[in-house]
Amino acid sequence: MNTGNIVLKSLQKRQEAMLKHVARRDAFLIRKDQLIKDIEEAREIWANTLNQLPKQEFN
Repeated sequence: MNTGNIVLKSLQKRQEAMLKHVARRDAFLIRKDQLIKDIEEAREIWANTLNQLPKQEFN
C-alpha cells in the first residue's frame, strides 16, 4: 500500500463516520420534535379534562 491509498482510506473512514453522525443527529432531532408534540398534546388533553370536571369549592 502506498501513502496515497492510506490517506484515501483514512478520508473515506472519516467521511463514513461523519455521515453516520449526521444520520444519528437527524434521527435524534426527529424523535425530539415528536416527543415535544406528544407532550403538548398530552398537556392539551389534560387541560381539557380538567375543564370538563365539575368545579368544587374547598372550604
